[in-house]
Amino acid sequence: MQNASIDNKRIARNTLMLYIRMFMIMGVSLVTFRLLLQTLGETDYGIYNVVGGVVVLFAFLNNAMSQSSQRFFAYYIGNNDKLMLSRMFSASVAIHLIIAAIAFVLAETVGLWFLNSYMNFPPDSMPAVNIVYQSCIAVFIIQILIIPYHASIISYERMSFYAYLSIIEVVLKLSAVLILFLFNTRRLVIYSYAIVGVTLIIALFYRFYCRRRFDVCRTAVSFDKEIIMQLAGFSGWNMLGGIGNIGASQGVNIIFNIFHGVALNAAMGVANQVSGAVSSFVSNFQTAFNPQIVKSYANNEIRDFQSLIFRASRVSFGLIFVIGLPVILLAKSILSVWLTEVPQYAVEFTQLIVIFCMIDAISGPLWTAAQASGRIKSYMIIISLMIFSNVPAAFVILYLGYSPVWVFVYKVAMNLLIHFVRIGYLLYSIDFPGWRYLMRVMIPILCTVAAVLPIPLFLMWRGVAEDIPGAIAVASVAVVEGILAFLFILLTRHERDIVFKKFSRHLR
Repeated sequence: MQNASIDNKRIARNTLMLYIRMFMIMGVSLVTFRLLLQTLGETDYGIYNVVGGVVVLFAFLNNAMSQSSQRFFAYYIGNNDKLMLSRMFSASVAIHLIIAAIAFVLAETVGLWFLNSYMNFPPDSMPAVNIVYQSCIAVFIIQILIIPYHASIISYERMSFYAYLSIIEVVLKLSAVLILFLFNTRRLVIYSYAIVGVTLIIALFYRFYCRRRFDVCRTAVSFDKEIIMQLAGFSGWNMLGGIGNIGASQGVNIIFNIFHGVALNAAMGVANQVSGAVSSFVSNFQTAFNPQIVKSYANNEIRDFQSLIFRASRVSFGLIFVIGLPVILLAKSILSVWLTEVPQYAVEFTQLIVIFCMIDAISGPLWTAAQASGRIKSYMIIISLMIFSNVPAAFVILYLGYSPVWVFVYKVAMNLLIHFVRIGYLLYSIDFPGWRYLMRVMIPILCTVAAVLPIPLFLMWRGVAEDIPGAIAVASVAVVEGILAFLFILLTRHERDIVFKKFSRHLR
């Protein structure tokens, strides 16, 4: 019981640090994006967005190893097995060197050929496109090499440093955008070079901090065959999920480019920026929770393990719903105020991708639970095939001449189906209490949505949100209702008492 209390305090402290990080990053990022779209223009920004997407096609290698490293680091920290942790870190560095080499070769051969043969760019922009592509490769390689250090910080729950460095990173990226105002030409190329510099600086900070603070990060690189095979085996199945996720995001982005050009990529870029800002309310919370979920499973504390998953799912939805609902209702007004020119389909894409993020927020703890168990082979085959179906679905929808909006409708519907498949798989693989999850998580979520929606929808139907004061009024009603539903429907009585006690303590 005492350990659970300590863990809860650590989660609360880490969550607070991550939320301070989030609010600062969100503010700076929104300003940065507006200035970037203004300085580069819709065409150049669309180019940067889709060229970066070609490089990210190879990111499934990186993402798979990142998830695997965090899982194993947290698992052995939970077991207090320093020897295995040290071996795991050394092998992780080694395997990331291998992955960086593979990614570089693929990007400079297959990726470069695809970029110049099949992508749809204005002919006079091709020299800049290729320079941006090389810069994106450099950023990607640096990010691969720093993954073991980033995973160490998350697994050891050093969220203060993570928060501070993230704030420094977005400020540097804002500086990179402000530099563009000093130039009248080649802004796209200059920005791509600046981002390479920012990425390298942040990577060096990660490495320096980890080598100073964690003994395991000072061990020599080791091509430990046993550990590398263990990591590679786990990561191999993770890689399937990575391929599916890339197909659902960057693959669709490329199909948009082939059928509609860079203007539609700009619209998708806007939607992704908004979804990133909204989902950050949840990702920070889950970043603080995830190591505890893995550690509780490693220690065979099954009741705590299940309780953490239930709580994380409910609270994750509540956090994103309170912010996401006003964004869905007022997307047109928000984008009109935020951007000087709103790309076509940006409003519809934004609304649908926020709904997608809400479903993802509920599913996040289930994904962590599957990772914690280590039994992911069948899970990844099923889920990755379902996620990857977004690619052929997007091609068929656009080939038949339907609106690009239907691509996002399919994406949302598939994500909802995947959520229930995750519940079923955990029920089968680790005897997860699926029925109890539905009753304690899904039913309160449905009740929350049913309780909050009617009044904001009525106000929208009556045209209240047509001017700025009216939009603010609708947003205020949605937020207040969302907070009340969060407290009195989503939270249990015990959780609500804790919140009220902490709030009253701060008021004294």
